[in-house]
Amino acid sequence: VLLAIGFMLSPYEATGNTGKLAWISSIAALLVYLQSLLGALVGSRWALHQCLSSKELCLVMNSHIAGIVPATAATLAVAIMAWRQPALSGNLRKLANFASLCLIAQLVLGVATFRMHLQVEPLTVAHQAVGAALLGTLVGFSVLAWRDRALSA
Repeated sequence: VLLAIGFMLSPYEATGNTGKLAWISSIAALLVYLQSLLGALVGSRWALHQCLSSKELCLVMNSHIAGIVPATAATLAVAIMAWRQPALSGNLRKLANFASLCLIAQLVLGVATFRMHLQVEPLTVAHQAVGAALLGTLVGFSVLAWRDRALSA
């Protein structure tokens, strides 16, 4: 909420070129949020350990793994649409680029965390932190995209 308020209060010049980006970035933020909740459930219940050792909580673990696809696809859609929009605001372009970097880092950290079976705590914490940064970036992008739509209407 504070992040959204901050982006609402920041100076911004609308270009009127966001198109469907406001909707798509909002959906991407929601999907990343849901994926973060699943990740928190995996971490708090040690679902990876239980799934690999005793075949318990595999549904939780597999849900988190399956959740990668929609969250990644939506974030990539935001980035690609932003890159293909030449007259997009500089702030939105920077946020789209940062979301892309966060997504790549998040995927790499997630695979590494999975491979290490959550044994390397700094790696797990980094995975959670980058996920939070990705979510915050998408929320900021969404707020600015909605502002752009409202100001240019």
